[in-house]
Amino acid sequence: MKKENVLGLIVYLIILVFAVVFGLTVLQDHFSRSALSTGMYILYVLGAIVAGIVVNAILYEVGHVIGAKLGRYQVYSVNILGFCFYKVGEKTKLKLQGFDGLSGETKITPREDADKEPNPRWYLFMGLIIYAAEIIIIMIFFSIYRNSEVGSVALNTVYFFLIIGVIGAVIVIYNILPFRLDTMTDGYKLTMTSNKINCQAYNALLKSEYYILQGAESVELPTFEQITDFTADLNLNKVYLLLDDKKYEEAETLLDQIINSKENVTEKTYIRTSAQKIYINIMYKSIDEAKEYYATVSPEIRRLISTDKSMPCVRAYLVMSGVLDRSQSECLQAIKSTDKAFKATPENRQHTELVLFNEAILKVDELHPEWGLKSHLLKESSKKNSSNKK
Repeated sequence: MKKENVLGLIVYLIILVFAVVFGLTVLQDHFSRSALSTGMYILYVLGAIVAGIVVNAILYEVGHVIGAKLGRYQVYSVNILGFCFYKVGEKTKLKLQGFDGLSGETKITPREDADKEPNPRWYLFMGLIIYAAEIIIIMIFFSIYRNSEVGSVALNTVYFFLIIGVIGAVIVIYNILPFRLDTMTDGYKLTMTSNKINCQAYNALLKSEYYILQGAESVELPTFEQITDFTADLNLNKVYLLLDDKKYEEAETLLDQIINSKENVTEKTYIRTSAQKIYINIMYKSIDEAKEYYATVSPEIRRLISTDKSMPCVRAYLVMSGVLDRSQSECLQAIKSTDKAFKATPENRQHTELVLFNEAILKVDELHPEWGLKSHLLKESSKKNSSNKK
């Protein structure tokens, strides 16, 4: 199991234990003092939890928006629990869309008119600052009224807000941790952007994602020799552009920089980078060259590629299985993951991934037409935002 997945499970376990202890102590005490029946109390707690999730999701993204403005960024979309508000010209529109985060995601890009390098720390800190203020206010409110001679309705209101505050505290615990979980937490980004190179890479990454999302025909991306998770991700964006332009040698050079800096990136980044290189070797080099490189890849890395649900790994697994291992069952196993992996692919990479996956299908089909893999070709209509094509 990947390191970030293990850490994620530990964090979720801590949150679960915290919730159970809170329920068996604080809420149990409140239930004994309230006039609500068991059924009504359960509905009351569920209502408070729903309200807490919604209120805190809104507060956190409001914090991100305020922090983005202070840090000299432009906000171009705000996603709260899947409801994405985005700009089209001067108009704000709404659509349902996934997000990379616990409860939402605010997408930003450096302002063109900024007089100096934008600072992401405001953007990353402000949501946590707002949560801290919320929790302090609620705890003061709770400490004043919980033992006062108040009516049942007032007491229930006090505990209702307490539950909202506790949910805010849980989100703070998740987001303040300085390491990568199943998403890149603000605490992790704060740690990474404390490095000047990382800060520059982060801003360049934000800018490139925005331009590509807007359908820019040509985007100049800087590349970084000093490899970290942020610079690696930026270099991988460049790899996609190079693959679009069929500049495979240049793409492989960037991939090698990341692979040779294994200790500086997460396992997930390393695995997906390795998958990209395997794909290039099998697809665009002679079969002997592909076999020679494939022999240098450890069985453990191959296994991790086969289990990673991302498009780079899915298509690498597909050509590994179809071209080198000649296993129809393994090819079909790779194809099973395509829909989930494609939906999880960032919008700015989806069109390229569609093309690359289809090339992989056709490569295997050329060798094994009897397998009938052409029926699994991705269609342009399966992409949510075809207007974002480069």
